[in-house]
Amino acid sequence: MTDSALRDQVHPTRFRDLAVTVDFHCNSACTFCIVQEGMNNYRGVPFERFVAITADNLRSQKYDRVIFTGGEVTLEKSLLQFVTHARTSGAFRHVRLQTNGRKLADPAFTEELVDAGIDEFFVSLHGDTAALHDRITQRPGSFDELVRGLENLARHPVRRITNTVVHRANIGAFEGIVDVAHARGVSEMEFWNYLPMEDHADERDLIAPLAAAMPSLRRALERCAARGIRSVTKYVPRCMLGVHGATLDNSQPDTIIVESFWNEFPRFACLYEALCEHSDECLGLSHDYVRKFGWEERTLVPIPRTRPWTPRAHDVEGRPDETPDESGGGSRGHRAWEALLDGLPADVGRLVHVRLNRNQARYTLALARGGATVELVLVARQDAVRALARTASFNAFYTQMTGTYERADMERLLRDACERIAANDDGSLSLDSRKGLVQLARQRNERPEVV
Repeated sequence: MTDSALRDQVHPTRFRDLAVTVDFHCNSACTFCIVQEGMNNYRGVPFERFVAITADNLRSQKYDRVIFTGGEVTLEKSLLQFVTHARTSGAFRHVRLQTNGRKLADPAFTEELVDAGIDEFFVSLHGDTAALHDRITQRPGSFDELVRGLENLARHPVRRITNTVVHRANIGAFEGIVDVAHARGVSEMEFWNYLPMEDHADERDLIAPLAAAMPSLRRALERCAARGIRSVTKYVPRCMLGVHGATLDNSQPDTIIVESFWNEFPRFACLYEALCEHSDECLGLSHDYVRKFGWEERTLVPIPRTRPWTPRAHDVEGRPDETPDESGGGSRGHRAWEALLDGLPADVGRLVHVRLNRNQARYTLALARGGATVELVLVARQDAVRALARTASFNAFYTQMTGTYERADMERLLRDACERIAANDDGSLSLDSRKGLVQLARQRNERPEVV
């Protein structure tokens, strides 16, 4: 197999959720850590920038949830300042903390976080015993601290989710991990297949061969279902989940992190992508897995497609991360962004939907007659860059025309849409031209700054 045989799958993103990396220190040393090389080197988001992000979200209502993460975010001295501002600003419906749970062993600290505004806790749980969990975190006592943290959280009306990284060291422990979580009142669990971020050759021998890992994982999912625990899986082929295929959700939140992080983010591929009914949601196998174990062509079982296949587009929007009570309530839409097209003549065309990420607003427009569509894309205004049109805040261009249409009709739709956006663009909405923080050069022994 050659690298040229690996065609990237596109990673879906939950553009309603914003992950803010606040800190890059940690009190554990997990063997599978995906930011190991950046620990104590990368910088988190400055508080002043978060204040600006919050103000922008109050205007645009782009994000429903903010997720504070790291490193180990509970080590950040200004964490409560971030949390308090997120909650008191009214910019987000949910404020989540992603943590290894160790500092939650302190009931007073846990109560401080809840009182400040955290209503969701996403806690790492990687072993079913202290011996296994502590071997993975390389910190004796971390399991006991985590368990006490979960018990402390059970005393508060907050959403509790555990996250388990599936890798070679904990194969066979997944059912026991469910027991540990269930005994502490956890009602949601996620299982993420390990993805190498820095060790692409898997020299640490952490990638789990799926034939060995999946039987235990399927039994764990069965146990979750029997105990009323909502379960989610990520980065495993859907066909290997059996009757639990609906647990697959590969989406991640829109994330502000140093730009270099994305250069190492794994890519995915599957031999059966064009043949399988579920290839729109299933990423297949990571490139690193394929290089080590092969394509698993005898193990993967594609479900025959019932509709034509088209390659996945960029900026695929993942399904929302909702509680059972919130599910089915429907999306609020992106009303502030939709309003940019207010006044578009109905006899010319209509807005089908708008999808957002930090760099782009992508509008799918349909002609009034015939149903042909085009995607109109807005990015931050840059006068030096060629564009179909410019408004006060944005450059506009188009892509992905589909269907049969008269050229004059499509030109009129694009022209009228750009005119409406220009007329409605009052400067209150903005897009970041970067997808992450830019790491500035290190000077002497100083930690690098970010902008």
